[in-house]
Amino acid sequence: MLLWRLYRQAHGPGLDGAGGLHAAGRWHELGSPVVYFGASAALVVLEKLAHINPDALPTDLILTRFEADISVEELTDFDGLHDLTQTRPRGEQFLKAKDACVLRVPSIVLPEEHNLVFNPLHPDASKLQPVHHRSLTFDGRLLYGHASPASLRDSGVGERARGFGYGWN
Repeated sequence: MLLWRLYRQAHGPGLDGAGGLHAAGRWHELGSPVVYFGASAALVVLEKLAHINPDALPTDLILTRFEADISVEELTDFDGLHDLTQTRPRGEQFLKAKDACVLRVPSIVLPEEHNLVFNPLHPDASKLQPVHHRSLTFDGRLLYGHASPASLRDSGVGERARGFGYGWN
């Protein structure tokens, strides 16, 4: 199985699930160790853009592809994707049961794609291995529309976009 994650270099990949100890998410309650992955590189980029202010995007993002031969539970026929009172209990049930290492769920951003809820406490969690990583900078067009690099530079937006894929000096 391939799993993708986009994370800050300063914080590392967070495979221990510590992030879930500090904040609740769509598929877990505050205090539950969990790691969210995407089934594709494109999805983790879209998810990052959906959850952060473009002007506050970190400049030390790392995109990593992981591989593992681990068990997967597929979420099917679930109508409450937009309702945290349904998704969180369902995710908590998955985490506590430890029947599978990953719960494959539709993305809210793009329901045809899937997020992967990883249980770091599952016995197979140690099988997860990084196989490729690289730094990631966002193309400024994703953040500020379809403006040309020159128009961004001339408007002052260029300085903000410099770290996001525009390489002018």
